[in-house]
Amino acid sequence: MEVAERLYELTNNIDNIGLYDPEKRRKEEEALKIEYHSNIAREEGIEKGIEQGAKEREKSIAKNLLNIGIPIKDVIKATGLSRKQIKSLI
Repeated sequence: MEVAERLYELTNNIDNIGLYDPEKRRKEEEALKIEYHSNIAREEGIEKGIEQGAKEREKSIAKNLLNIGIPIKDVIKATGLSRKQIKSLI
């Protein structure tokens, strides 16, 4: 009973009215969710870009090795690329 009375007092206290705005709180939570998911997407994009950059670098190195006459089997060992991937560069 004490809790109910205290809650009633707080609810009807003119100084407390408007302190909690459910719509404002919902909007704040939505903004936080959007920011969180944006950060996750940005991090995933950065990771994907790094991976793509590394793959392109491997291909570039493989092309350079082939251009200076290194045999395909050695280019495979040096770059970790497959024979099919290296043949596609020729």
